[in-house]
Amino acid sequence: MKKQIILLGIVVLILLGCTACKSTSYLEKQSDLSSEDTSEDATDSADTTEETEKKTEIYVQISGAVADPGVYTFPADSRVYELIEAAGGLLPEAYDVSLNQAERLSDGQKIHVYTKEEAAEGLAPTEESSSTSDGKVNINTASTEELTSLKGIGQTRAESIVAYRQEHGAFAAVEDLKAVSGIGDATYQKIADAITVN
Repeated sequence: MKKQIILLGIVVLILLGCTACKSTSYLEKQSDLSSEDTSEDATDSADTTEETEKKTEIYVQISGAVADPGVYTFPADSRVYELIEAAGGLLPEAYDVSLNQAERLSDGQKIHVYTKEEAAEGLAPTEESSSTSDGKVNINTASTEELTSLKGIGQTRAESIVAYRQEHGAFAAVEDLKAVSGIGDATYQKIADAITVN
């Protein structure tokens, strides 16, 4: 009888000890591992999204006859009209005849909105001509016909310049013209003194 009571006591203690222990099943372990992977994936995904956003952001400056001139941040492939809207719109005295509001913005680009007074003084480019007062051709506003007036620039190269400008935005410097397909150093040297970006 004593032995049976002792055995029963031992069994009770063993059972109590086992219920206090927590065993983790194989499925629970797998669930924990997959949730760790998911949280790591979410972190990696967030990092990638952040990097992509940084790469697709561009900074553009607008000055002149707008309500709030300054530097603005936009997603890549934004247009001039969006920049104007962000800057509070055109002022009543703005001269927008030569302003291409459908033009795609590029990183580091500066847009100046001339006034009607500046246009009257001949400071603003006009739709009729992209030649400046010193006879230079503005490669940012020139038509294909005006570009073909340059030495060594035929119809095909002129069209390439216009297409490049539409895709990448305005040229920041005359040397940037060399980035256009078909315009190497030799061609650039022929026209360098006859072109401008102002």
